[in-house]
Amino acid sequence: LPLSFSLTTANVYDNQVSGLLYEVKTYNPFVILADAAYDDSSWFKISEDLSLNLLTDINMRRSKSIESFTDEFRYKNALLLESPIGISLYKQRIKIEQLFSVLKGLYNLENPRLYGKNCYERHIKWVLLAYLIDEFNKNKNGIKSRKYPWNL
Repeated sequence: LPLSFSLTTANVYDNQVSGLLYEVKTYNPFVILADAAYDDSSWFKISEDLSLNLLTDINMRRSKSIESFTDEFRYKNALLLESPIGISLYKQRIKIEQLFSVLKGLYNLENPRLYGKNCYERHIKWVLLAYLIDEFNKNKNGIKSRKYPWNL
């Protein structure tokens, strides 16, 4: 589950919510995995200041290769991402995509009939709570499938 999230309007870029790094620091994660939208020198600087390991996908920004990166943080990230340990760690990001797929598909996360930021944020929190309750019940009953016996 997301340790922290920020609900923003469509005109706000993902990398503009760097306050999330400060919130996540309280959980002391080993690594933070992010997509290319977070390949930003300010995120890497904050991560370094907080002693966090941030691993993002690479946003080439019209560069031909990572060797042409002028930003030291982005270059180090690109090298790590291409290393065996980086490849192995970043593969774990698929779990994030799978979770959102489940939340969107089975729990109607993206409800187009909701209007207003507060209403949608409340919807997201209810969806996460419903998911957690279902996962708790599945674990308690030894169910390993997404299909519950009573929904067949």
